[in-house]
Amino acid sequence: NVTVPYKMAVIPYLVSTDKLAADVESVNTLVRTEGGYRGYNTDMSGLYRAMQEDKVEIKDRDVVILGAGGVGRAIAFLCAQKGAERVTILNRSVDKACSVAEEVKEKTGYQAIHARTIAEAGRLDGRDYLAIQATSVGLFPDSEKAAVEDSAFYEKVGTGYDLIYRPAETKFMRLVKENGKEAYNGLKMLLYQGVEAFELWNDVAVSKETADRIYQRMEQELSGK
Repeated sequence: NVTVPYKMAVIPYLVSTDKLAADVESVNTLVRTEGGYRGYNTDMSGLYRAMQEDKVEIKDRDVVILGAGGVGRAIAFLCAQKGAERVTILNRSVDKACSVAEEVKEKTGYQAIHARTIAEAGRLDGRDYLAIQATSVGLFPDSEKAAVEDSAFYEKVGTGYDLIYRPAETKFMRLVKENGKEAYNGLKMLLYQGVEAFELWNDVAVSKETADRIYQRMEQELSGK
């Protein structure tokens, strides 16, 4: 496993990378092959697997990504790869969001991606968004903040997915739930990025039953029980 600040620095030393890792220029898992190491990004494949477990689909969804940092950028590529109907990136700096959108278009050919300032969240058109919270706002101990506070935005959210897992319920999640919609935290993503790495290293498939048991232990540890 490779973590910050080496996720990009390691790439020149690899013999190959999978497509998503190459697009986002971020590798967190190295697998030994006969000719050298191959790089993968199990953060994003783990997120996608977590979403599938939660019955949350990206394909044909109108996706709004909060944040255009490294994680938000990677999610934009994931959404393009998985066939989102439209992707809107919201960020405090619209220039940064525009840069990510243009990079996705150039590298993948996916054109249905747009950038707006996060202050415009409540004025977006459309409804039933899959809103993915990819900023650090709301992370413990600063738990009573959300990247978007505008109630008009949450009225349009169909499903909320926050990559933060401490606290287990962020303010972003509470605001989604107050409008009667489902919201999930990032703990299952944390689980599955590790599961996917383990599977790649050992050429095995981890059963759902095993993954569920690990997840329960992670939840207990997070709640302090």
